[in-house]
Amino acid sequence: MNLQVTAEAQEKLLSKLSSMGISRPAAAALLERHMLVRYPKGAELFSMGSPAEVVFAVLTGLVKVHSSRPGSDPMMVELAGPGDLVGYADFAAADGGRSQLFGATAVTDCCVALFTRHQISEVLKGLEPEALLRMAEAINSMWSSVVYRYTTFLGMSLRTRLELVLEELATRFGVPDSHGTLLLPGLAQEELAEMIGSSRPMVTKLLSEMTEGGLLIRQGRRHILVAARKPANAAAAAREPSLHPAFEPAPGATRRVRADRRTVRGTAAPIGNI
Repeated sequence: MNLQVTAEAQEKLLSKLSSMGISRPAAAALLERHMLVRYPKGAELFSMGSPAEVVFAVLTGLVKVHSSRPGSDPMMVELAGPGDLVGYADFAAADGGRSQLFGATAVTDCCVALFTRHQISEVLKGLEPEALLRMAEAINSMWSSVVYRYTTFLGMSLRTRLELVLEELATRFGVPDSHGTLLLPGLAQEELAEMIGSSRPMVTKLLSEMTEGGLLIRQGRRHILVAARKPANAAAAAREPSLHPAFEPAPGATRRVRADRRTVRGTAAPIGNI
Protein backbone atom coordinates (compact mmCIF):
# COMPACT_ATOMS: atom_id res chain seq x y z
CA MET A 1 0.00 0.00 0.00
CA ASN A 2 1.10 3.57 -0.54
CA LEU A 3 3.07 4.71 2.51
CA GLN A 4 1.93 8.31 1.96
CA VAL A 5 -1.53 7.33 3.17
CA THR A 6 -2.06 6.82 6.89
CA ALA A 7 -2.82 3.38 8.24
CA GLU A 8 -6.09 4.73 9.69
CA ALA A 9 -7.27 5.95 6.28
CA GLN A 10 -6.40 2.62 4.67
CA GLU A 11 -8.18 0.71 7.44
CA LYS A 12 -11.38 2.73 6.91
CA LEU A 13 -11.32 1.89 3.22
CA LEU A 14 -10.65 -1.80 3.90
CA SER A 15 -13.60 -1.85 6.30
CA LYS A 16 -15.83 -0.16 3.71
CA LEU A 17 -14.92 -2.68 1.01
CA SER A 18 -15.41 -5.54 3.47
CA SER A 19 -18.90 -4.24 4.29
CA MET A 20 -19.70 -4.54 0.57
CA GLY A 21 -18.90 -8.25 0.68
CA ILE A 22 -15.31 -8.10 -0.61
CA SER A 23 -12.94 -10.19 1.49
CA ARG A 24 -10.13 -8.33 3.22
CA PRO A 25 -7.41 -10.15 1.21
CA ALA A 26 -9.16 -9.16 -2.04
CA ALA A 27 -9.66 -5.60 -0.79
CA ALA A 28 -5.99 -5.38 0.19
CA ALA A 29 -4.99 -6.68 -3.25
CA LEU A 30 -7.11 -3.94 -4.83
CA LEU A 31 -5.55 -1.26 -2.63
CA GLU A 32 -2.10 -2.32 -3.81
CA ARG A 33 -3.09 -1.18 -7.32
CA HIS A 34 -4.39 2.28 -6.50
CA MET A 35 -3.09 5.61 -7.73
CA LEU A 36 -2.96 8.39 -5.14
CA VAL A 37 -4.22 11.84 -6.18
CA ARG A 38 -4.58 15.00 -4.09
CA TYR A 39 -7.20 17.68 -4.83
CA PRO A 40 -7.28 21.20 -3.35
CA LYS A 41 -10.47 22.64 -1.89
CA GLY A 42 -12.94 23.51 -4.64
CA ALA A 43 -11.32 21.28 -7.29
CA GLU A 44 -13.55 19.11 -9.47
CA LEU A 45 -12.89 15.37 -9.26
CA PHE A 46 -15.23 14.61 -12.16
CA SER A 47 -18.26 16.13 -13.84
CA MET A 48 -21.65 14.78 -14.88
CA GLY A 49 -21.38 12.93 -18.18
CA SER A 50 -17.62 12.42 -18.03
CA PRO A 51 -16.26 8.90 -18.77
CA ALA A 52 -16.86 6.56 -15.82
CA GLU A 53 -13.65 4.58 -16.14
CA VAL A 54 -12.39 5.23 -12.61
CA VAL A 55 -13.79 4.79 -9.09
CA PHE A 56 -12.61 7.21 -6.38
CA ALA A 57 -12.02 6.19 -2.75
CA VAL A 58 -11.79 9.11 -0.33
CA LEU A 59 -8.86 8.70 2.06
CA THR A 60 -8.68 12.15 3.67
CA GLY A 61 -10.85 15.25 3.48
CA LEU A 62 -14.42 15.65 2.24
CA VAL A 63 -15.98 15.39 -1.21
CA LYS A 64 -19.50 16.38 -2.21
CA VAL A 65 -21.32 14.37 -4.85
CA HIS A 66 -23.91 16.54 -6.55
CA SER A 67 -26.44 16.79 -9.35
CA SER A 68 -26.67 20.09 -11.22
CA ARG A 69 -28.69 19.87 -14.39
CA PRO A 70 -29.31 22.99 -16.50
CA GLY A 71 -32.40 24.83 -15.38
CA SER A 72 -32.56 23.19 -11.95
CA ASP A 73 -31.12 24.00 -8.54
CA PRO A 74 -28.00 22.04 -7.53
CA MET A 75 -28.66 19.08 -5.22
CA MET A 76 -26.05 17.44 -3.03
CA VAL A 77 -26.45 13.68 -3.26
CA GLU A 78 -23.83 12.73 -0.69
CA LEU A 79 -21.08 14.18 1.48
CA ALA A 80 -18.30 11.59 1.31
CA GLY A 81 -15.54 11.30 3.89
CA PRO A 82 -12.63 8.94 4.59
CA GLY A 83 -13.47 5.38 3.59
CA ASP A 84 -16.31 6.34 1.23
CA LEU A 85 -16.44 5.52 -2.48
CA VAL A 86 -17.57 8.00 -5.15
CA GLY A 87 -17.81 7.79 -8.91
CA TYR A 88 -19.44 4.36 -8.94
CA ALA A 89 -22.89 5.66 -9.97
CA ASP A 90 -22.92 5.68 -13.77
CA PHE A 91 -25.16 5.01 -16.75
CA ALA A 92 -24.62 3.10 -19.98
CA ALA A 93 -25.00 4.84 -23.34
CA ALA A 94 -26.37 3.15 -26.44
CA ASP A 95 -22.83 2.46 -27.66
CA GLY A 96 -21.94 0.68 -24.42
CA GLY A 97 -19.84 3.51 -23.01
CA ARG A 98 -20.33 4.43 -19.35
CA SER A 99 -20.65 8.00 -18.06
CA GLN A 100 -20.76 9.58 -14.61
CA LEU A 101 -24.29 10.10 -13.34
CA PHE A 102 -23.26 12.87 -10.90
CA GLY A 103 -20.41 15.32 -10.40
CA ALA A 104 -17.97 15.51 -7.48
CA THR A 105 -16.12 18.47 -5.93
CA ALA A 106 -13.61 18.69 -3.09
CA VAL A 107 -15.19 20.44 -0.08
CA THR A 108 -11.79 20.51 1.67
CA ASP A 109 -8.28 19.61 0.61
CA CYS A 110 -8.52 15.87 0.07
CA CYS A 111 -6.61 12.78 -0.94
CA VAL A 112 -8.26 10.01 -2.96
CA ALA A 113 -7.25 6.62 -4.27
CA LEU A 114 -8.16 5.93 -7.91
CA PHE A 115 -9.03 2.47 -9.21
CA THR A 116 -9.80 1.67 -12.82
CA ARG A 117 -12.75 -0.57 -13.55
CA HIS A 118 -10.31 -2.96 -15.21
CA GLN A 119 -8.36 -3.28 -11.94
CA ILE A 120 -11.56 -3.94 -10.03
CA SER A 121 -12.64 -6.57 -12.57
CA GLU A 122 -9.29 -8.36 -12.33
CA VAL A 123 -9.60 -8.64 -8.54
CA LEU A 124 -13.22 -9.81 -8.72
CA LYS A 125 -12.33 -12.52 -11.25
CA GLY A 126 -10.22 -14.20 -8.58
CA LEU A 127 -13.08 -14.47 -6.07
CA GLU A 128 -15.01 -17.68 -5.39
CA PRO A 129 -18.67 -17.82 -6.54
CA GLU A 130 -19.85 -17.71 -2.91
CA ALA A 131 -17.89 -14.48 -2.34
CA LEU A 132 -19.33 -12.91 -5.50
CA LEU A 133 -22.83 -13.85 -4.34
CA ARG A 134 -22.25 -12.24 -0.93
CA MET A 135 -20.97 -9.11 -2.64
CA ALA A 136 -23.99 -8.95 -4.96
CA GLU A 137 -26.32 -9.30 -1.97
CA ALA A 138 -24.46 -6.59 -0.05
CA ILE A 139 -24.57 -4.17 -3.00
CA ASN A 140 -28.28 -4.87 -3.52
CA SER A 141 -28.95 -4.13 0.16
CA MET A 142 -26.91 -0.95 -0.03
CA TRP A 143 -28.81 0.41 -3.06
CA SER A 144 -32.16 -0.63 -1.55
CA SER A 145 -31.33 1.29 1.62
CA VAL A 146 -30.22 4.34 -0.34
CA VAL A 147 -33.51 4.37 -2.27
CA TYR A 148 -35.45 3.96 0.98
CA ARG A 149 -33.51 6.79 2.62
CA TYR A 150 -34.21 9.28 -0.15
CA THR A 151 -37.86 8.37 -0.67
CA THR A 152 -38.39 8.84 3.08
CA PHE A 153 -36.36 12.06 3.04
CA LEU A 154 -38.47 13.59 0.25
CA GLY A 155 -41.62 13.11 2.31
CA MET A 156 -40.28 15.18 5.22
CA SER A 157 -40.71 18.88 5.88
CA LEU A 158 -37.69 21.12 5.20
CA ARG A 159 -37.23 21.62 8.95
CA THR A 160 -37.10 17.87 9.57
CA ARG A 161 -34.74 17.35 6.63
CA LEU A 162 -32.34 19.93 8.04
CA GLU A 163 -32.49 18.43 11.53
CA LEU A 164 -31.64 14.98 10.18
CA VAL A 165 -28.86 16.28 7.95
CA LEU A 166 -27.27 18.08 10.90
CA GLU A 167 -27.55 14.91 12.97
CA GLU A 168 -25.86 12.93 10.19
CA LEU A 169 -23.04 15.47 10.08
CA ALA A 170 -22.69 15.29 13.87
CA THR A 171 -22.57 11.48 13.82
CA ARG A 172 -20.05 11.20 11.00
CA PHE A 173 -17.86 14.29 11.32
CA GLY A 174 -18.74 15.95 14.63
CA VAL A 175 -16.43 16.67 17.57
CA PRO A 176 -17.71 16.23 21.16
CA ASP A 177 -18.34 19.51 22.96
CA SER A 178 -19.44 20.34 26.49
CA HIS A 179 -22.85 21.37 25.11
CA GLY A 180 -23.25 18.60 22.54
CA THR A 181 -21.46 18.07 19.22
CA LEU A 182 -19.53 20.65 17.21
CA LEU A 183 -20.57 20.20 13.59
CA LEU A 184 -17.65 19.76 11.21
CA PRO A 185 -17.03 20.86 8.58
CA GLY A 186 -18.38 24.40 8.73
CA LEU A 187 -20.56 24.07 5.63
CA ALA A 188 -21.87 27.22 3.98
CA GLN A 189 -25.63 27.74 3.99
CA GLU A 190 -25.66 27.23 0.22
CA GLU A 191 -24.29 23.72 0.76
CA LEU A 192 -26.84 22.96 3.48
CA ALA A 193 -29.53 24.15 1.06
CA GLU A 194 -28.20 21.70 -1.55
CA MET A 195 -28.37 18.90 1.02
CA ILE A 196 -32.07 19.40 1.79
CA GLY A 197 -33.30 20.62 -1.61
CA SER A 198 -34.11 24.13 -0.43
CA SER A 199 -33.03 27.75 -0.87
CA ARG A 200 -30.38 29.60 1.10
CA PRO A 201 -32.90 32.08 2.64
CA MET A 202 -34.99 29.15 3.89
CA VAL A 203 -31.93 27.52 5.47
CA THR A 204 -31.09 30.85 7.16
CA LYS A 205 -34.63 31.00 8.57
CA LEU A 206 -34.57 27.38 9.77
CA LEU A 207 -31.15 27.73 11.42
CA SER A 208 -32.36 30.85 13.23
CA GLU A 209 -35.46 29.01 14.46
CA MET A 210 -33.37 26.05 15.65
CA THR A 211 -30.93 28.38 17.42
CA GLU A 212 -33.76 30.29 19.13
CA GLY A 213 -35.34 26.98 20.12
CA GLY A 214 -32.15 25.77 21.80
CA LEU A 215 -31.36 23.00 19.33
CA LEU A 216 -28.25 24.78 18.02
CA ILE A 217 -25.57 27.05 19.41
CA ARG A 218 -23.78 29.19 16.85
CA GLN A 219 -20.00 29.69 16.86
CA GLY A 220 -19.09 31.84 13.87
CA ARG A 221 -19.81 29.77 10.75
CA ARG A 222 -20.06 26.59 12.79
CA HIS A 223 -22.81 25.24 14.99
CA ILE A 224 -23.05 23.02 18.04
CA LEU A 225 -25.87 20.50 18.00
CA VAL A 226 -27.17 20.47 21.56
CA ALA A 227 -27.19 16.89 22.87
CA ALA A 228 -30.39 17.10 24.91
CA ARG A 229 -32.41 18.50 22.01
CA LYS A 230 -31.55 16.10 19.18
CA PRO A 231 -34.63 15.10 17.17
CA ALA A 232 -36.04 11.80 18.40
CA ASN A 233 -36.10 10.15 14.97
CA ALA A 234 -32.62 11.32 13.90
CA ALA A 235 -30.67 8.34 15.19
CA ALA A 236 -32.13 5.88 12.70
CA ALA A 237 -31.82 8.26 9.76
CA ALA A 238 -28.18 8.99 10.59
CA ARG A 239 -27.05 5.39 10.26
CA GLU A 240 -24.88 4.27 7.39
CA PRO A 241 -27.09 3.41 4.38
CA SER A 242 -26.00 -0.25 4.48
CA LEU A 243 -27.18 -0.45 8.11
CA HIS A 244 -30.47 1.39 7.63
CA PRO A 245 -33.44 -0.65 8.98
CA ALA A 246 -35.24 -0.06 5.71
CA PHE A 247 -37.76 -2.85 5.90
CA GLU A 248 -38.45 -3.11 9.62
CA PRO A 249 -42.15 -2.32 10.27
CA ALA A 250 -42.92 0.18 13.01
CA PRO A 251 -44.28 -1.46 16.21
CA GLY A 252 -47.52 0.49 15.91
CA ALA A 253 -47.99 -0.66 12.32
CA THR A 254 -47.37 -4.28 13.36
CA ARG A 255 -50.03 -4.05 16.08
CA ARG A 256 -52.54 -2.59 13.60
CA VAL A 257 -51.91 -5.39 11.12
CA ARG A 258 -52.40 -8.04 13.79
CA ALA A 259 -55.62 -6.35 14.96
CA ASP A 260 -56.90 -6.20 11.38
CA ARG A 261 -56.18 -9.89 10.93
CA ARG A 262 -58.16 -10.76 14.08
CA THR A 263 -61.06 -8.63 12.84
CA VAL A 264 -61.06 -10.35 9.46
CA ARG A 265 -60.97 -13.81 11.04
CA GLY A 266 -63.82 -12.89 13.38
CA THR A 267 -66.13 -11.50 10.69
CA ALA A 268 -65.38 -13.68 7.69
CA ALA A 269 -68.22 -16.04 6.75
CA PRO A 270 -67.50 -19.74 6.17
CA ILE A 271 -66.93 -20.52 2.52
CA GLY A 272 -69.87 -22.90 2.44
CA ASN A 273 -72.26 -20.08 3.45
CA ILE A 274 -71.25 -17.64 0.73
